[in-house]
Amino acid sequence: MERKKLLLLKPQEYEHDFDKAALKTLEGTPGLEKLAREYNKRAVERYYKLMYTGSYIKVKSSNFPDVHKILEEACANLFLKDIPDLYIQWDYSVNGFTAGSEKPLIVITSGAVDLLTPDELLYVIGHEVGHIKSGHMLYHQMALVLPILGEVIGALTLGIGSLISTGLEYSLLYWYRMSEFTADRAGFFAVQDRDVSLNALMKLAGVPKTFFDKMNNDDFIEQARDFKSFDFDAVDKVGKTIMIMGQTHPWTVMRAHELLIWYDSGKYDEIVELHGKDRIEDLEISCTKCGRKLKGTETFCGVCGEKVWKR
Repeated sequence: MERKKLLLLKPQEYEHDFDKAALKTLEGTPGLEKLAREYNKRAVERYYKLMYTGSYIKVKSSNFPDVHKILEEACANLFLKDIPDLYIQWDYSVNGFTAGSEKPLIVITSGAVDLLTPDELLYVIGHEVGHIKSGHMLYHQMALVLPILGEVIGALTLGIGSLISTGLEYSLLYWYRMSEFTADRAGFFAVQDRDVSLNALMKLAGVPKTFFDKMNNDDFIEQARDFKSFDFDAVDKVGKTIMIMGQTHPWTVMRAHELLIWYDSGKYDEIVELHGKDRIEDLEISCTKCGRKLKGTETFCGVCGEKVWKR
């Protein structure tokens, strides 16, 4: 199938409500952003760059052209102008992740390359590109390094600092999980195929290679729709916290359920119709805050001052 490049696509247009609400809570934490930026600037960014450059294989058009083309297509379809570095890690699970915030890089496993079809790999890489496009990486990194930082703070403050950092850690991890729903939508926009997206999630969930040719995503869809009984507001909060509080990702079936709800709502088709034009000049773009029509070349809305996403 011929996929569309979604010109001037903005992450605010497809951001999941759970992601939005959790991020708003985080942004209200005094000093969090400054702490995160300083920590990344001084330690984490350089650490990840050294680790991945020194340990894993960098994907380039000259050594893994097929994989690099998939990365280029994901960025083009999602309107991410700067193509991030991509590395392959030896690991036979189907997985991918993004690291760094100032200059993010993507890592995919060798299992993802071998066990996914090219279209399914486009979904996975598109998911990671979505994290970068949404600017998720600063708080993602903080969620991963805060436990280490909390131990240091706790030792210096006789345990008081560690109690504070533990509460913040759980808030960060909760938002981390919610941000995955937004990135799943980005993966969908990259590949623009519902069945491919669900097949990729099925393989992420653990379908054995022996059964790849017998995969039935109708059963997976039924399982995902049955999962609708899980309600964030209604579920016992203590039980929910115990089950997933230390995880960075929601349950895979839940991710499929949320993706299907969004797709069935018609929002996906609306955005593809709006942004899937041949030229930027053909787009009818409006400010996400006040609704004023934009040309697509603005940095800020001339009416309300809202920043126009340029990533």
